[in-house]
Amino acid sequence: MNKCYWIFPLLLTLLYCESDDICPETTPTTPRIIITFYDINNPDEKKTVESLAVYAIKNNQMNIINDIYGINTDSIAIPLRDDEAFSNFKFYKDFDDLDGNPSGIEDNIYIDYEISSIFISRACGFINNYNLLNFLQQDTGWILDNLILTDSITNENQAHVKILH
Repeated sequence: MNKCYWIFPLLLTLLYCESDDICPETTPTTPRIIITFYDINNPDEKKTVESLAVYAIKNNQMNIINDIYGINTDSIAIPLRDDEAFSNFKFYKDFDDLDGNPSGIEDNIYIDYEISSIFISRACGFINNYNLLNFLQQDTGWILDNLILTDSITNENQAHVKILH
């Protein structure tokens, strides 16, 4: 009977420990907002933006989004802030970087949203999902209109916002 004293601590350990404290690569992560670009004259047809660059603005500082730096594309995925319920971006069309100073046709984008944190596991922690409230652009830039396609950002499998230019 005295030889079974180790069973109780072993059971407690198994109950409170996950099988592996490494987060699997297949675990969902915080989704980025997917934006697609369309032709203002034919709103059902995608239209490539030439030499697009996107900067995130935080504390009056512009930080380039590395994946979107002078590219030709008809869709992008950008991360939203998780420390505030809004994000501010500067979109440049016909982008050029002259000695560290961005140039091109610019437009400011303001996105308001609600954040909901979801616990995944101890190893993976939390992810955030977002509920879009507003997507606003400056009226004087190259972006002529926008449409929120889905206000719930829970994955990156579909476009969330359509921009017409």
